[in-house]
Amino acid sequence: MKIENSKFNTPRFQAKIPINSRELLKNTPLYSQPTPLDSMFNENLLVKKLDSLSVFIKNDLLCKYFNSPKTLIEKMLIELQKKLILYARIIADRIFLLSNSKAIDRINERFDNIQTDSSEYVEELARIGGTIKNKYIIANTEDRTLDRVAQSDKATIFVLNHPNYHKDKFIYAFLSSLLSKMYTSRGKQAESPRPKILVSRNMLKIVHPKIGNIYKKLGLVEVDASLHKKDRAFNAVSIRNLMQEFIQDRINIFIFPEGNNSSFQSKPLSERIQPGIASFIKEAVMHKKNVRVIPIGIDYSEKIKNCLGKICIGKPLYFKNCKSGITYTEGVEKQHIKTVSHKQAVTKILDTICRNMEYNMEKARNS
Repeated sequence: MKIENSKFNTPRFQAKIPINSRELLKNTPLYSQPTPLDSMFNENLLVKKLDSLSVFIKNDLLCKYFNSPKTLIEKMLIELQKKLILYARIIADRIFLLSNSKAIDRINERFDNIQTDSSEYVEELARIGGTIKNKYIIANTEDRTLDRVAQSDKATIFVLNHPNYHKDKFIYAFLSSLLSKMYTSRGKQAESPRPKILVSRNMLKIVHPKIGNIYKKLGLVEVDASLHKKDRAFNAVSIRNLMQEFIQDRINIFIFPEGNNSSFQSKPLSERIQPGIASFIKEAVMHKKNVRVIPIGIDYSEKIKNCLGKICIGKPLYFKNCKSGITYTEGVEKQHIKTVSHKQAVTKILDTICRNMEYNMEKARNS
């Protein structure tokens, strides 16, 4: 892989990772095989405009001016804006479907013939974007954090900030592909943990079933991410299934812990991040030797041509159960171990994750 060092001052952090790079697959023949999944990276101008409109309505109007509607007019306006967002996203999805119909049919046909527990499944994920030209991700792969994950075979939780509804799914697909390439290059396709990504179940209500099926094959797991009146029974089933697979090291979990709170971009991350991720980790440490969490910072810049995004993959955090409570890594650059009581564990876990995410978000922004 040809890595072009950036002109930024942060030492050894920035590198341009071409989407069609062959370096990470140098020990396999997979790099020469294109995949229909390449179309998932195709950007349609009208789709981008509609997605931008929905983000503008939600972030700059809905959440800014009508966060707490009181009058009848305000309540009517907020319902109108919600419908505008819904229709904008549905139209964008249908345009994407029409402009990529043949590729989407091939993807579904391909995935329907591949079992998720097979080596072929990981190899297909590894090929995502294999023939995309002139697109790249800026990432700190030289830190080899993902490579160490692939080497260990242990399940990992990846926590990512959620700056853009439309673009974040590309970042997840790329990270999942990058990790799959590393498993593949080590010959671990058969036994490596499979990717699971937690998303709002409203997403599947918007997308066409053909696209929804692809998302499910890519590891999508539905949860009710409503800010009010969550379907707790539905979430309990989804989380229980995830927990069982995670403690058996069968899955890696990718999660945007802000959920729908990501709309409140004017608020600090500490007010947007939701405690569910900390509760999950606390429960997991009761069944696993330790729980590894990797905080990731994402940033987008329209000024960088052909860049799909900037990613800072942070240092792993480890949480472990002990007699006096839960031990955890503290700090961002110079990490050390602390212990917190079980009663205070959720608060401390959430605070640690939040601060590490903020640190990596800042590094991504300054890249």
